[in-house]
Amino acid sequence: MYSIFVWLLEIIQAIVLIPGIIFVPREKALKDGTVTCVVTIEVFFMVMRIQAHRKLMNQLIRRLNDILCVADETMKNIVTTTLKPMGDPLKFYLLVGWLSVFIWCCLPFLLISEKVAFLYEDYRTPAIFSKQPFSIDVFLVGSVLLLLSNVYIFLKKVGVDIYMIHLVLLITAQYRYISTKLAIIFRDGNPQSEFDDSCQEYQLKDQWVRKEMEALCRHHSSVIQ
Repeated sequence: MYSIFVWLLEIIQAIVLIPGIIFVPREKALKDGTVTCVVTIEVFFMVMRIQAHRKLMNQLIRRLNDILCVADETMKNIVTTTLKPMGDPLKFYLLVGWLSVFIWCCLPFLLISEKVAFLYEDYRTPAIFSKQPFSIDVFLVGSVLLLLSNVYIFLKKVGVDIYMIHLVLLITAQYRYISTKLAIIFRDGNPQSEFDDSCQEYQLKDQWVRKEMEALCRHHSSVIQ
């Protein structure tokens, strides 16, 4: 039901937006219509790209989930330090952006107390729902539909942006983990760091280094596959 409502809302917006850009004054079309079109097209292509490679995306997400399920303390610390700094900026982006879009789309409602007949350019974004001039009822319905559509498009854009940012950061965390583990192996596995190592201790350390390197190679292979 939700998907049907969303698709219906976006189809209505596309139907009213195209003639709106054609028939409203050029300045209005360039100033408000361009922003709406660019954001809508950007979201459309981003979602289509994700859907086109949905199988690969699912494989990558499952692989990352498997890695994180058996993560050691080093991995947990690296993932936390990689993702945590982005938490507040993304929340700020969501809240401030949503509030800005909402207020921007609500500005036309101020005209209700000033006018009884409305024109195409009175909408926040270029749109045609009825032949101008039209009544306050048509104006209210059209403005509410444009408000819902624009807010949804922005939230969709934020959702896709956050999704991709988290995915990239999780992959980045894997390479940070590999570099950190390599540094630990070279530091703790260096036999020259202690001159009094016995032969048996040297062999045990060598076995530990080999075991850690093999595990690290398997981890790297699982990330890049």
